[in-house]
Amino acid sequence: MSYTGETLDVRATLNRLHRVALSQGFEASSLCEQDGFVIPIYTRAASKSAAKRVYLSAGIHGDEPAGPLAALDLLETDSLSSDIDWTLFPLFNPVGLSKNQRENHQGIDLNRDYKTLTSIEVQSHVGYIETSPVWDLALMIHEDWESEGFYLYDAPTELTQGWAMEIVAAVSQVCPIDLSNEIDEMKAEGGIITPDCKLIDEDPKLSGQWAEAIYMHMTGKIKSTYTFEAPSSFDLQTRIKCLKTAILTSIELLKGS
Repeated sequence: MSYTGETLDVRATLNRLHRVALSQGFEASSLCEQDGFVIPIYTRAASKSAAKRVYLSAGIHGDEPAGPLAALDLLETDSLSSDIDWTLFPLFNPVGLSKNQRENHQGIDLNRDYKTLTSIEVQSHVGYIETSPVWDLALMIHEDWESEGFYLYDAPTELTQGWAMEIVAAVSQVCPIDLSNEIDEMKAEGGIITPDCKLIDEDPKLSGQWAEAIYMHMTGKIKSTYTFEAPSSFDLQTRIKCLKTAILTSIELLKGS
């Protein structure tokens, strides 16, 4: 099923992201250029030493516009804490988003390419990640057109034990939670999926392919991670709001740890 909801003007969104990120003290760089679009990276050091490091990625699937718009809104409302050391990939697949298709212009699902490294985007991304220090928390922002509400993937660690339930509780105030016992062909409870990353290569759905979050987890580049999934069948503003709530709740939990 193809996404038929509201889309975004990719070039206008990229321009807004760039302007506001610079105004908020972020440094801008580019990952690579594909089909006339540059994939931006924004980083900002924390205002204090020994700060927690957070990685945020959105828009890796081109039929999921709410993630980039949530990142843009967080920047425009100055909601990203200065006590955090930030790395942002707010619009990872501009070609796909411009075409309203999940894949890039070569038909590659970038979020299944982190083991084979077929695409220039993911090759460049892996190179960037490999030369970066470890992040305390990585947040991957997604949408799911089949879901009945918000849900998340949790790979719990000692740091984040119990956080998933708090995130779901916060999001439930602005968006319904998918309470299905099975989501995306995986066991779920209370809107939370807890995959066993050690068995990920045996998952028939993935067929040995690695997503961004799996790659970062398996290579030890993150201490903890969440993947947030907004329900694509809901209106765009609700999806943006639920993703923002999940992100900000996660950050507050990290700051309090």
